[in-house]
Amino acid sequence: MPGHKLFFALRPDEETAERIARVVTVEHEARGLQARLRPSRIFHITLHYFGYFDGEPDERVVELASRAAGELSWPAFDLGFDRFMSWGGERAAKHPFVLTGGQGLEAVRELRDALLQRLVAHGLAAPERDYEPHLTLRYDKRAAPAWEIALRGWIASEFVLVKSPQGLTRHDVIARWPLQA
Repeated sequence: MPGHKLFFALRPDEETAERIARVVTVEHEARGLQARLRPSRIFHITLHYFGYFDGEPDERVVELASRAAGELSWPAFDLGFDRFMSWGGERAAKHPFVLTGGQGLEAVRELRDALLQRLVAHGLAAPERDYEPHLTLRYDKRAAPAWEIALRGWIASEFVLVKSPQGLTRHDVIARWPLQA
């Protein structure tokens, strides 16, 4: 049995994910880059990463995470992206190429922080470091240039708890929590 990654995420609907992939492909091609994107069906913005588990995710972690998420009441919100960029230093084996956003992802940061407070209140560990919300598009051996873009995202109307079997490029939703309209 493969191991699993476990995380909370915001996910676009299928139509939005495909629209983002089309825009990103055109942007890449306009700059002479190959757009070897990850499948749009797994596009997401991570809210909290619990880590990698050998086999199935720990049932107690899933239970506590679900309980914490159920206590959160949050409004739905628009999100958007304003920059393509490549992460990782010169010695990195692979460079994630991501969409990021300043003000367009501020509501994501606020939701992430509120969720983290609930997780910690239920005895789950806070992440070791803060991270910038992003949507990973692809990985490459070389860094790519950054550029500005105004890219409409989607209305975040729910967040999900996902387990991702290692090596299968699949995200299985364990549970969903609506954001209030």
